[in-house]
Amino acid sequence: MRTQNATITRLILFLSLSLAISACNGNGPKQNTISEQTPPTDQTPAQPDDTAGADTEGTEEPEETPDTENNSTTVRIHYLNSNQAYDNWGLHLWGDAIASSTATNWTSPFALTRAENDYGLYEVPLADPNGTFNFIMHFGDFKNPAYDFSIIPAQFGTDIWLVQDTPADVNNGVAIPFDNEADARAAYESLMANIGNASAALDLSDVAIKDSDTGLAADWVDTAHFAEIYIRGYQDSDGNGIGDIQGLISRLDYLAESGINGIWLMPAMESSDNDHGYATSDYRAIESDYGTMQDFQQLLDEAHARNIAIVMDYVMNHSSNANPLFQDALSSPTNSKRDWYIIRDEKLEGWNTWGSDPWKSNPNGYYYAAFSSHMPDFNLRNPDVIRFHQNNLRFWLNMGVDGFRFDAVGVLVENGKDAWEDQDDNHPVINAMKTTIEAYQKRYIVCESPTGYAAFAQQNSCGRAFNFSAGHGILRSVKQGKLDAEFVEQLNASNIDAMPLILANHDAFAGIRVWDQLNGNKTQYKLAAASYLLASRNPFTYYGEEIGLAGAANLSGDWSIRTPMSWNNDPQNAGFSTTQPFRELSSNAMTQNVEAQLGKTDSLLAYYRSIYDLRNAHPVIANGNLIVQGQANDNALVLVRTSDDAQAVILFNYSAQAASKSVSGLTASASYSGALGASNNVSANASGTATITIPAQTAVVYIRQ
Repeated sequence: MRTQNATITRLILFLSLSLAISACNGNGPKQNTISEQTPPTDQTPAQPDDTAGADTEGTEEPEETPDTENNSTTVRIHYLNSNQAYDNWGLHLWGDAIASSTATNWTSPFALTRAENDYGLYEVPLADPNGTFNFIMHFGDFKNPAYDFSIIPAQFGTDIWLVQDTPADVNNGVAIPFDNEADARAAYESLMANIGNASAALDLSDVAIKDSDTGLAADWVDTAHFAEIYIRGYQDSDGNGIGDIQGLISRLDYLAESGINGIWLMPAMESSDNDHGYATSDYRAIESDYGTMQDFQQLLDEAHARNIAIVMDYVMNHSSNANPLFQDALSSPTNSKRDWYIIRDEKLEGWNTWGSDPWKSNPNGYYYAAFSSHMPDFNLRNPDVIRFHQNNLRFWLNMGVDGFRFDAVGVLVENGKDAWEDQDDNHPVINAMKTTIEAYQKRYIVCESPTGYAAFAQQNSCGRAFNFSAGHGILRSVKQGKLDAEFVEQLNASNIDAMPLILANHDAFAGIRVWDQLNGNKTQYKLAAASYLLASRNPFTYYGEEIGLAGAANLSGDWSIRTPMSWNNDPQNAGFSTTQPFRELSSNAMTQNVEAQLGKTDSLLAYYRSIYDLRNAHPVIANGNLIVQGQANDNALVLVRTSDDAQAVILFNYSAQAASKSVSGLTASASYSGALGASNNVSANASGTATITIPAQTAVVYIRQ
């Protein structure tokens, strides 16, 4: 057991590190940035040029650390690894505790000083013991433990112990090492006793179907419109600066009052990244930062009571390298989990996934990781892995989860260095998941494949997939004042209703915040919103989009668009928390927040709510048969939706002048009432045609009486 004094020291250290990082950033831990050329899926950010390949999340790396006169102290890092071979293990070092000449880049780590007994020793000279000392232990691209470490030597001490796979503690994604040999030895003995059997700690049992009625309408999947919510960034309930499940529960009334009837939760399973959540370490546990399984069950119950469905993000392509399954896979060539991942004795040459080599070195060969060294790909040709994922899905479905969004389905299976994306083999894999989900009543599935969505939207594959192109086409239409060719082309796809539309989401490649893309032009903003919300059977709205949330001013890439939700104009926390939020606020939080827009009929929030209410009142807008009337470069677009007992006429004018459109396909001699953007009635002639005038840069909806 750790002594009381050591525990107090660690608590003081956490507080000091938080204050130090906050002082540097003015907004909590800085996240490394990701460029607009981000691979098209969820992953950790790319590193600065001098640390290419390093996964330095949650800690700040200065551009240059000046030398100081205080250079009399040395940090001694003792590393205990099961194979006790340390020559190829090195330290990636940065922070203002060391001289700039001591800081390393990823390809040239700080080398072993010497091996002593069963551990490797690394003696690192300090420049300022009161500064921040950041480090990673790695073998090539392989981090172990799979975390960034950060201490202040003057407070923590200069004798550090690291144990394979085992940090002493983790806070906000940043790890703390052991401060004494006794605790490190105890952790090492536990590691050695369980080497190759770490996954015994996981629930890997088979799960039988236990379906139950969630209380949602039988046809909810045909008309649902979703809010995509990042739990970490939505609402903090306990004052630690991190959003959580109880915080989300407290905001369910806001969502229900907005007319939302579905929520897509960004990853909520236990992860090692403690940020975006796409590095899953336990597929049957809730992210501990967010709460407990009891909290999650309460969320399901409370959401269902408000007729809101809950869809979880599911990461099938890869796990965390801290997942016990991967630890077992690397432990021995004969381990039963070895074939659960893609591991080779020799490196395969010539591979390139989005500008990087996916084959990552480790002491036992090379493993395949398309996105990041700390997110190794599963071997989805292995039937045991398929069954593992199916059992995980049933675990959550049995709790009452209403469906799943599947991440990165375009790279599930690889067939070679020039055939690693959008392979035909992907479709049977994801279809097996679809079959598992559809064994339950009233469940939903949608997939992410930025380049192959049309194929994944087919019933012999995922059945639904986000259409990324249409959203880009919508934004071009509103900016150029005429109908974009790609938008029209996507709307005319035979399976468009199986391809939910978005304007943007949590990935920068899909588009930065809409407010920033349109430079705050509210007229264009409302027209773009109406275009995808009224054209799509199941549109998805990224949290904060409904109030015009912008990106963070001092962050870029994914981090800038995953900011705390702006509930009010509090300059410190925007109503998200009672303390310093985990990340910088959006740049326009003081003006674009919920409190400022509630009750204002001309606000973005009121406009979004009016469309959600319209969709809820008239399901034909979502589930009616679609006829598209419009061509590229037209100034206006007409959509006619028809069901057995209803018809909606939806018109968009993208130009700066009023436009008249002749609309066909209407019910002969029927009368239509203005439901959005118009209060007048129009009538079709005996041929089922009507001429309708649309105000400039406006969406108009008429419903057959």
